[in-house]
Amino acid sequence: MAWLIDAPRISPPTRATLLRGILAFRLSVGAWMAVVFLWEIWDRGNTDRPDVAHPGVGIGLVVIALVIAGWLSLRYGRDADNLVQPVPVALEIAIAAILLFLDTWIYGSQHSQALPTVWPIAVIFTVAVAAGTRAAVVTGVGLGLARYLGWVVFPYPESDTFFSLARVASTVLFAVAGGVAGYLLTQQERSDREISTFRAREEVARTLHDGVLQTLAVIQRRSEDDELVSLARTQEHELREYLFGATTVEDDIASALRASARRAEQRYGLSVQVICAPDLPSGDDLAIHALGGAVGEALTNAAKHGGAEKVTVYAEPDDAATVFVSVKDDGSGFDSSATTEGEGLSRSIRGRLTELGGRVEVDGRPGRGAEIRMWL
Repeated sequence: MAWLIDAPRISPPTRATLLRGILAFRLSVGAWMAVVFLWEIWDRGNTDRPDVAHPGVGIGLVVIALVIAGWLSLRYGRDADNLVQPVPVALEIAIAAILLFLDTWIYGSQHSQALPTVWPIAVIFTVAVAAGTRAAVVTGVGLGLARYLGWVVFPYPESDTFFSLARVASTVLFAVAGGVAGYLLTQQERSDREISTFRAREEVARTLHDGVLQTLAVIQRRSEDDELVSLARTQEHELREYLFGATTVEDDIASALRASARRAEQRYGLSVQVICAPDLPSGDDLAIHALGGAVGEALTNAAKHGGAEKVTVYAEPDDAATVFVSVKDDGSGFDSSATTEGEGLSRSIRGRLTELGGRVEVDGRPGRGAEIRMWL
């Protein structure tokens, strides 16, 4: 069952806001469910329509659903994350499934809409927040099938055909609701990550502006070492671009890799050959930035620690959703099993990619250079 869980990594304040909205929706549709069912009981008692077969059971289930909504409201007041714990989520799914399963038995005759009306949508939204898109879609389909199963077990005399438009529509609606909720949460996760990156950059900018940047400027003015001055100028330029957003983001992965190669050649005198497959995908902004930065750090390591003179950067699509990038140098190499990873490799390369679901392999090959293989 682990494949079902892909819970979105949204920030706690965002999750609390979403759950508060779902809670308000749950209470609203719960009240509507009660109004509709009580109206059905009253209307059928005053017309020639067949009476509701089991009104007492229906009222009892509606009351239970409303009590659960109130209980969840209290849990939210203590801690919003209480709403996405296994027990309350499972309880919500169970009551929604029971309402749908007993729908035909409670009414006992033709009726315009299911007993819980749109109550199950609130359940599906909660599942999307708690466990992700796949779990929400599966829950939606399961609730739709619960209504079908109830019709099979408790058919009524004037019952319609198996492929009832109402039941098909319910199943499709529940599944689509799960998919849409999961998609929106995925987009929210991405937005949270971008906002966090922006805020971190702003904080670093405030901290470094009067420190590192001023130091680099002093080095350029006072040093008589041309190489040191050139390096300080390059570092100041790149740091200002990063901190204050003066850089134009490369349009695709290939451009980002070539840009990283150019910077390494200018800074360290490396000879870098970049080979990109013709069908290399362009990638989104996050992938472009991550791979460009990781390859840049790999080239820096090759020059500074491996003493490399030539490096080959190769990129190709690994499958429909993955890009493979190799950075192979002719330096001294190292024994990866006996060497502790430095900050550059662990944070600037491995950290960048693993944050986006990628992975990294390092082949040290002592005396025969090194190769860093990346998938994203």
